[in-house]
Amino acid sequence: MKPNEPLVKTNTDSWAAQTFTNTTDFSINQKLGDNSINNSTRCETTDTKQVLDLSLLSQPEIEQLLGEWNSTQVNYPQNICIHQLFEAQVAKTPHKVAVSFEGKQLTYQQLNQRANQLAHYLQTLNVKPEVMVGICLERSLNLVIGLLAILKAGGSYVPLDPAYPLDRLAFMLEDSQMPVLITQRQFLNRLPEHQAKLVLLGSDEQIIARSSDQNPRSNVTAQSLVYTIYTSGSTGKPKGVQITHTSVVNFLYSMGRQPGMTEQDTLLAVTTICFDIAGLELYLPLIVGASVVLVSREVTIDPVQLAEHIETSGATIM
Repeated sequence: MKPNEPLVKTNTDSWAAQTFTNTTDFSINQKLGDNSINNSTRCETTDTKQVLDLSLLSQPEIEQLLGEWNSTQVNYPQNICIHQLFEAQVAKTPHKVAVSFEGKQLTYQQLNQRANQLAHYLQTLNVKPEVMVGICLERSLNLVIGLLAILKAGGSYVPLDPAYPLDRLAFMLEDSQMPVLITQRQFLNRLPEHQAKLVLLGSDEQIIARSSDQNPRSNVTAQSLVYTIYTSGSTGKPKGVQITHTSVVNFLYSMGRQPGMTEQDTLLAVTTICFDIAGLELYLPLIVGASVVLVSREVTIDPVQLAEHIETSGATIM
C-alpha cells in the first residue's frame, strides 16, 4: 500500500456513493447532527446529566413518529366472511380461470359450484359454525375446493399436512376432536387412528355430486372461526391458534392495498396450508379476480423446476 493511500477504496460513480450523497441522506445526516448538538446543549444548560434522560428526537418529531406516521387505520368490511367475498367475485368474473394445477383448471363459476356441492354434503354431516373440520390434502384443485366448502358450510378447518410426522398428526387429531376429516384415499396410510367421519374426495364424488351447486346458507358470521393452526411445539406441546373471518379479511384487504393485487395478476402458490401465509396465497387472488397457480411439493423443493414454473405460469406474484 502506498503512503497516504486509504485502506478502503470507493468508486464515486457507484450506486452506493450516489445514494449516500443524495439530498435525502444529507438531510437525514444533518438532522441527526442537529439533534446531537441540541442534546449536547441541553446537557450543558440543565442539571440533568444522565444520557437516559435525553431524547435524540425533538417533541414535534416524537409526535410525528407516534401520531402521524403510526396512523395506519384503514376501512375494510368487518361484517363479511371470506367465502362471501369469493362469491361476490364469482358473480363478477364467472368464466375467468380461478385456479389451476398441473394442466387442469377451474373457472370461478366451476370452483364455486364444486365447493357448494361439497359444502351441502358437509352440512348433512352436521358441519356448522365453530365445528372444526380436518383437511389432509396436498396442494391441488381438491384442496381449494375443500377449504372453500368448509367455510361455505359454516365450519372452520384444521389443516393437516400429509408430510407431518405421525405423532404430530395424532396429537392434532386428538386435541382438536374434529368430527369430520376431508382427505383422499392415498393419504389414509399416513394418518393415525381417529374417530372423525371421513370424506374421501375422489372416492365419494358420486355422493357429493348429488348435492346442490347453489350457495349454501349457514349462520356463520365474521366473528366465526376460519381455521385453527397448530404451533410447532418447540417449547412444549403444540398449541392451536384460532383465527376468525374478520381477522383474515382485515389482513387480505391490507395486503390487497400494499403491496397490492389486481385481477390482472397470477399468484404462484407454494406454501403449505399449515402456515398462515397460505391464506394470503389462496384467498386474496380469489377475492380480487386474479388467478392462482398451485405448485406441488416436489416442485417447490427443486429450484430448477420451480424456476421453470415461474417462467411458464406467467406468475406476477409469488
